Amino acid sequence: MLPEVLAEFVAVEKRCPANPASSHSAGRRARGVLEEAREQIAYGFDLRAQDVVFTSGGTEAANLAVRGLGDAELPVLMADIEHPAVREAALRRGTCKWQIDDTGKAIIAGPAQAIGLICLVHAQSELGTLQDTEQAIELARNCDVPVVIDAAQSLGRVPLQALIASGAVVALSPHKAGGLRGHGVLVGRGLESKLRPLMHGGGQEFGLRPGTQSPSLASANALAIRLAIEQHAQRGSKMTHNRKAFLEALEAQECPARVLTPLANSVANTAMLCFEGVDGRNLLPALDLAGVQASHGSACSSGSMTPPRVLTEIGLDDTRARACVRFSFDWRNRAEECAHVGALVGAVIARLRKKN
Repeated sequence: MLPEVLAEFVAVEKRCPANPASSHSAGRRARGVLEEAREQIAYGFDLRAQDVVFTSGGTEAANLAVRGLGDAELPVLMADIEHPAVREAALRRGTCKWQIDDTGKAIIAGPAQAIGLICLVHAQSELGTLQDTEQAIELARNCDVPVVIDAAQSLGRVPLQALIASGAVVALSPHKAGGLRGHGVLVGRGLESKLRPLMHGGGQEFGLRPGTQSPSLASANALAIRLAIEQHAQRGSKMTHNRKAFLEALEAQECPARVLTPLANSVANTAMLCFEGVDGRNLLPALDLAGVQASHGSACSSGSMTPPRVLTEIGLDDTRARACVRFSFDWRNRAEECAHVGALVGAVIARLRKKN
């Protein structure tokens, strides 16, 4: 998290400890902070305040949208590249599928049957591949159905204003952009009139998401989102530079690796590599012992021993899929740090290949 975001959280937590639904002065003060945070996010995306719904995280935001929009009796059109939060929610309604190419990009095409919703991730979680969201949105208009875009991986890395202005409903995860964990945001024009709630209770969040809200999380993450909007170009440039430094250092180690991320069409923080000839069971533990924190895939599914679904969808067999590692880069890293990690990874891979 960004230090200024944490400072904002602590300041609001101290200043506004009351429940924002309470009618006394302390509650009204907390409510004022909550609504100011909502208005800040709405202003950043040229929306109305009621177009911003706070949730417990990106997963809940995605579930709320996927299960609460469109005709629930009709299937969801999507590809097998979605985050589990979207995919598992869609399976409860039924799905029909797009094909994907070898870069992890959905091949947008009209459905062969009636559909109730279209879902498309903005940047694929494991490969980082940017998707043709404009085509998906145009198809949704032609089919007269809502479209849900999971932009958790994109916030602070690529601009989102045009996407949101297009009428898509977009799920955001502020902790991906220097915000605090345990808080998400769902944004979209007219949400309060077209979204069905998943839960029922006190009527908070326009009746769409009951439960006591946190003014502290809302205010802190509104700051994180504002900075992400303002700084996405600089952050993207730095992450591109860091990823390049990492890959060049790895190549200098004469460590053959297949780069699965389409570098020219991806978010700049992501690099998925396949290290053939390495036993995948030893890969992450060996990297961790060397001080390199990496993963097989997105954190929400990395506890599973099964490789990310997208790797098999783009044609990797199980052995190769298990030999894949996703590396992520922050805009606050320095290029020399990333080059050092590249050298470490090269040494670890060389050692593991000698054992095989």
